[in-house]
Amino acid sequence: MNYFVGNFDVFGIITTNMADSKKKQTKVYLIPEGESRDSHTYHYMAVKTKKLVIENQKLRLKKFNPAKQIHEWFVEAKLPPHSK
Repeated sequence: MNYFVGNFDVFGIITTNMADSKKKQTKVYLIPEGESRDSHTYHYMAVKTKKLVIENQKLRLKKFNPAKQIHEWFVEAKLPPHSK
């Protein structure tokens, strides 16, 4: 049995191919439907599966909004800019 992940090069050293480790999930930002990304009352972070990413479908979930004290639809939005 071969327990090593990767390929043997000319010198017999195991090398791994980083291209093989593709992401199966991506993080998305969920905001209440009808509100903008800049001015929303509450947000959730969710994980989108590879199937939804490939099919280019937007995620839409019914979640509780504690700011309004009701359940409402949350839709996928663009992530906020990254600050370093």
